[in-house]
Amino acid sequence: MEKERRDLTINFMDGSKTSFAFSLEGRNAAAKQLRLEEFLKSPFLMVLGDGVLTMYPVANIKSIQLTVDAKELDLMRLPGHVIRNARQGRDA
Repeated sequence: MEKERRDLTINFMDGSKTSFAFSLEGRNAAAKQLRLEEFLKSPFLMVLGDGVLTMYPVANIKSIQLTVDAKELDLMRLPGHVIRNARQGRDA
């Protein structure tokens, strides 16, 4: 199975941020969909790394950036209000 690299940046309400890099084992689209749905319902973002489980209360998070594969997104059911094919910046 091919490992997919992901980058995660969490921006907090106080202006600080933290980043993580991790690999996902190739999972099927249905499993990824279930994980997304679980995440959207949870009051915490949980990251396990280097033998430490860190739980971030979503209420303290301003934004989360996660790299994703465009092909995967075509298979996932994101909420209808998601703006797609956006580029950051006015002149993008």
